Amino acid sequence: MLELRDVCFSYGDGFSLRNICLRIERGSFVLLVGANGSGKTTLLKILAGLLPIHSGSVRLDGRLVGSEELRELSCYVFHNPFDQIVGSTVEEDIAFGLENLGLSRRHIRDKIERALKMFNLLEKSSANPLTLSGGTAQKLAVASMYVLEPEVFLLDEPTSMLDDLGVEELKEALSELKKLGKTIIISTHELRVFFELATSVVHMVDGGVDFHGSVNAFIERQFGDVEL
Repeated sequence: MLELRDVCFSYGDGFSLRNICLRIERGSFVLLVGANGSGKTTLLKILAGLLPIHSGSVRLDGRLVGSEELRELSCYVFHNPFDQIVGSTVEEDIAFGLENLGLSRRHIRDKIERALKMFNLLEKSSANPLTLSGGTAQKLAVASMYVLEPEVFLLDEPTSMLDDLGVEELKEALSELKKLGKTIIISTHELRVFFELATSVVHMVDGGVDFHGSVNAFIERQFGDVEL
């Protein structure tokens, strides 16, 4: 279980996150929602270890964890998947992180093949990632993180650049991760896209969390800043 206790963060012009208290169970699929500027991206980056907290604590199974351990535990997928592509082919992009870990060629090869099959990218393995559709590029971004074996996947507005086919491709990839018991947290304005996968919804307003509950309970509350 990942738990935030009274977490605060400021960019320097006032607090962006205020006293965040949140418990996220292992294997859950959480939708992070709220108006623009409510703090969703900042919260994701803290969970990814990309931003330090200014006060409060983050705990894993009751044990204090810092930014470095959060970076090892989780992965962050940007809303524009092309921002994190580094390889000249799909296969090279998946291999990049593994090579930085100094793994053997055989181990890397096995992991790449498993990821290509899991995310239906075998036919694209030699393709230039910059020629991919938005949906396929998002799958590649997730696959490149998957091979590093994180426990938590954090996605920031992953459907913002996708057409209907791309959305279905992304949902298929995330469904596979959910079956593996991975924890998935998605910041999104497109709630209905993920309702069938979600286990809970977190609603943010003005840098704080004012709701965390089931999808049905969230719908019943009828938050005015969220379009269903």
